Amino acid sequence: MPSKKQNGPTIADVARESGVGSMTVSRVLNGGKYVKANTAEKVRRAIAKLEYRPNEAARILRGQATRTIGLVIPNLADPFFSTCAHAVQQVAAMRDYVTLLLACESDVEEEDQALALLKSRNISGLLICPSRMDSPRLLQELQDRGVPIVTIDRTVPGLNTNEVMAENAEGTQKAVDHLIEHGHRRILCVGYDSQFNSISQRIDGYRKAMADAGLKPQILVVENEADVPRALMKKLRGPSPPTALFTLNNVTSTQVLHLLQRENIEVPQQLAIAGFDDFDLAGLLAVPLTAVRQPAAEIGRSGTRILLDSIQSDVPMHHRAHSRTVLPTELVIRRSCGCEAPPKIAHSSG
Repeated sequence: MPSKKQNGPTIADVARESGVGSMTVSRVLNGGKYVKANTAEKVRRAIAKLEYRPNEAARILRGQATRTIGLVIPNLADPFFSTCAHAVQQVAAMRDYVTLLLACESDVEEEDQALALLKSRNISGLLICPSRMDSPRLLQELQDRGVPIVTIDRTVPGLNTNEVMAENAEGTQKAVDHLIEHGHRRILCVGYDSQFNSISQRIDGYRKAMADAGLKPQILVVENEADVPRALMKKLRGPSPPTALFTLNNVTSTQVLHLLQRENIEVPQQLAIAGFDDFDLAGLLAVPLTAVRQPAAEIGRSGTRILLDSIQSDVPMHHRAHSRTVLPTELVIRRSCGCEAPPKIAHSSG
């Protein structure tokens, strides 16, 4: 019978090439502790020569320390989160880490289950866009075990972690200022999930733009995305309806655009719109959408780099300084706001 084909070099092959035992190779793969520097260098040269790649799946099943990070996001249907996730996996792979991606559908119980699963897999670090604002016990337990955590887009009060997010308030203020420049005075801010600081910061930016213009804020924030159309229609049928809308995220923008199409409300002639979160098809709509573009891919890349640097740091967890990284946004000006000029990008001042 033909011999079983090998899938690639093994730890034993690396051990023979470097002239050390398999246990020494394993120690180098797991961080190099208790291995002399010149021995570790011989092993690394052998790994590079043989193009050895550790079997992370097998190591996870054996409960060993892994070059694996966890990524927990609310959902993959949202282009912002899917773009973030893609960037995270790219950066992790470039540094020889595997990413375990779990989407919890914005459900706190599913998020707890995801965290419990990642804890059992002995991950090296965690990136999370939380679905709750209270600090879950499992997040604290992971930190207590020395697992670095980076929050992206949203933060968890009371949890001492590195944070990466966009300029939510500044981006919103620029968009609302642009609607005001078009002459709008009744601008309605509409969305949901205001308990998250990314959304609350956008509401703050809206309030500031309106206050600076001497205008009265009008805010419509509902419990979840499904409630947006019905609540908005009540406002549009009211005695003093808005002439412009600012939507707090791309899901809200989509809900609003579907509603306006069903109701035959013309954009921007009857109702102007600008939103937070640009997306791929925004420029291809019948009336291209003016939107704040946040750097979703760079949020994912920055968060991953920070996490991997933290994993590889020799500084004890309780002595590490934690940082907040705030990335700039762009206002992509199209036609839904009332502009007739070709699309252009207005960069944030930050």
